[in-house]
Order: sequence, then C-alpha cells, then structure tokens
Amino acid sequence: MAIPGLFVDIILIVLAILIAYVLYKALKTTKKLAVNIIVGFLLILVTNLLGLTSIPLFSLSFSSLVTIIVTALTGVFGALVLIVLNIFGLFPF
Repeated sequence: MAIPGLFVDIILIVLAILIAYVLYKALKTTKKLAVNIIVGFLLILVTNLLGLTSIPLFSLSFSSLVTIIVTALTGVFGALVLIVLNIFGLFPF
C-alpha cells in the first residue's frame, strides 16, 4: 500500500525538477533578450547625445513609435539599422 504513495512522490519530484529546468532556461533567455534591448536603446540614446543622429526616441510621434517598436523587437541589430538609415537621411520619414 505504500508503493503507490511512493510512486506519486517520485513523479512529483521528477515534475518539479523538469519545471525548474524549463524555468531556468526561459529566464536565462529572457535575461539575454532584455540586455540586448537595453543596449539597443542606450546605443540610440548615445548617438543622439553625441550629435551623430537625430532619431526620435522620447517624442509622441510616429517615428518615435517606430523607433521604440523596432528596437524593442530586434535590440542592438535594429538600433544599428535605424542609426545607419538616419545617417543616410532615410529615417525619420
């Protein structure tokens, strides 16, 4: 009669370990994505402060919304694309 209780305990321990592993992997990936996004926004901010670009970031305009969405979804890569487009005069629209 003690065997079914032990079997349930073993299954619960295995499930707890599996859930902990999945959460660890998800949080590790989320941390990397958050750092990438923050670095992208900082890159745009620094280039604006240095006068290299004039990318709208804090205004309530369509270009500012595009900047925020692109950088939030793509991080540093999107920020670099926006900076290159701005240097060539193609962004903001």
